[in-house]
Amino acid sequence: MQTQSPWENESNQPSGQVVIGGTQPQILAGQPTNQQVIYVQNPAFKPSPNYRHISYIIIGFGIIFSLVVSFLTNLGDLGGIGELTNSMCCGFLGIACIMDAMYYNDKSAWERQNGGKDSSSILGMITNIIFAMISLGMALMFLVTL
Repeated sequence: MQTQSPWENESNQPSGQVVIGGTQPQILAGQPTNQQVIYVQNPAFKPSPNYRHISYIIIGFGIIFSLVVSFLTNLGDLGGIGELTNSMCCGFLGIACIMDAMYYNDKSAWERQNGGKDSSSILGMITNIIFAMISLGMALMFLVTL
């Protein structure tokens, strides 16, 4: 008895082909014939409230506010306005980091839902939370020194 692999010529089939059973057998040879290949791209992450854009607006507002008040305090001595300005700038930065962490939280959930890895999103979220705690702590420290 001789052992044969399924693709060896046993009947009227051309060599290099395999017949797969079923109601209508299909012949497979190297490359599939008359078969369309459809490429489906992964959808892009586009959250409806984009917290990252909101965090950019908050950072911009905090920087502009700090610069305007700093310019006004240089014109005349207004007391503890400088510490208040520093506190508000750090506070705005802390709030912006919290918004960015919310963006990473949504992105992580989306990546898990689509079967992707979410480790970089979780790392970004943790980094933003730590930086927010530092910024809000500095804001509180500036307020205490008033």
